[in-house]
Amino acid sequence: MKHIFILLGFLLPAMAHAQFTGSATPKGGGLTVIVTDGTLDARHSPQRPPGGRFQDPIRPLGMVDAIQAGAFVERPDYGLTGFILIFCVNDTVGGKQGAYTINGQTYRGIYRLIRQKIREDEQVPETMTTYRLAGTVFFLGIS
Repeated sequence: MKHIFILLGFLLPAMAHAQFTGSATPKGGGLTVIVTDGTLDARHSPQRPPGGRFQDPIRPLGMVDAIQAGAFVERPDYGLTGFILIFCVNDTVGGKQGAYTINGQTYRGIYRLIRQKIREDEQVPETMTTYRLAGTVFFLGIS
């Protein structure tokens, strides 16, 4: 699981942006991920032979069911290990919204710490809630 989140950290920089729908399977025009190895033309990446022991299943990004550890008006500095910090545009908590500015454009919404459910019937830990991704979402970081 840790390796997946590290990989996502490289794939989804602060400018990553996605549209989510209620579909459980990816369809054309859904999630777009831009991958770069850090070079200006995104070429000549070193090949990584299979090593390490990957233990967590790779889940499709089309799954929108997630477990939420918290929702915030202001961007949090810390989070639970394995959770993704996202900004949900046009969302509110208690009628309040936070702001996220990128490329000179300010969006109103809520910061959330979530992680994807491993399977549909996964139990939600105490003190956490379920959350279903919908609308416009910015991926901001991984804890």
